[in-house]
Amino acid sequence: MIISINDHVQLIRPDGKAVFPYSNSLFIKGDPSVLIDAGAGGNAFSQLKEPVDIILLSHNHYDHIHGVSFFPNAQVWASREEAPGYGDPIIHASYNGFEHWEKLMGKPRTKRLADTEVMPPDVPVRPGFIPIKLWGLIDEGSQWDTGRERIIALHTPGHSHGHCSFWLERSNILFSADIDLSPYGPWYGAENSDFDQFELSIRRLAEIKPSILSTSHRRLFYQGEDDIPGLFLDYLDIALQKEHNILEYLTQPRSFMEIASQPFVNNHPSKTEYTEFWSRMMLRKHLQRLKKQGLIAETGEGQWFRI
Repeated sequence: MIISINDHVQLIRPDGKAVFPYSNSLFIKGDPSVLIDAGAGGNAFSQLKEPVDIILLSHNHYDHIHGVSFFPNAQVWASREEAPGYGDPIIHASYNGFEHWEKLMGKPRTKRLADTEVMPPDVPVRPGFIPIKLWGLIDEGSQWDTGRERIIALHTPGHSHGHCSFWLERSNILFSADIDLSPYGPWYGAENSDFDQFELSIRRLAEIKPSILSTSHRRLFYQGEDDIPGLFLDYLDIALQKEHNILEYLTQPRSFMEIASQPFVNNHPSKTEYTEFWSRMMLRKHLQRLKKQGLIAETGEGQWFRI
């Protein structure tokens, strides 16, 4: 589905919901024409009648990059921080944090994510390493001028270490990628995710006050109809409330597994091995953060308690 935002900017949405393995893309007509992210699926991209000169990837997650092959003539740009993961499968694997699986889950990982999911027919590759030749690297403040629009890259790490958002300056449209206002809150379950950085990135985007907000997995949000800065802060509060609940639970020493078993740790409706693992990765990050803040400590026996 293609939704025209104005006469030169279009939101490209997958046929169904914009959830894994799909994500929304943003297309900016011009010279050059620019596509932000490539996860909307072949059915949606087949409706795009304009050529794509440049693809800007917000970050190196499967649901944002699997459709790059639909645009063989496009120059592909990605963040400098994550660039090595597009060319080296070992580096790409290091971004995930699966080496923590056995410790956090209490058992070995026996199935790869690609073996647990059936991909739709318009998704051209399976989850895992996707080699992509990059034409350019994205830094904070990188710009592309399409004639009608100036696109400015904002380094907004936290979800991943190289995550970028993109501000269309002349139209005041913000593409916040996976700072996505999910009703389940921010996701920071990978090895290279960082909740401290995520908090700063969310607060930064809230201060922009865009006229229109486009995210990777939700509808369009419009200033006047939606309190966009407030929605960003509500989204952040979901994770902060989780952290508060962890602190409240530690009235006595608790093991990691005891904390992980509490319902406030995993609020995702899909209860799979992988959503459980990612929730525990996020729990691990909260415990480390609270320890750094001097609010909790860990005994030599692996028990966590509130100071």
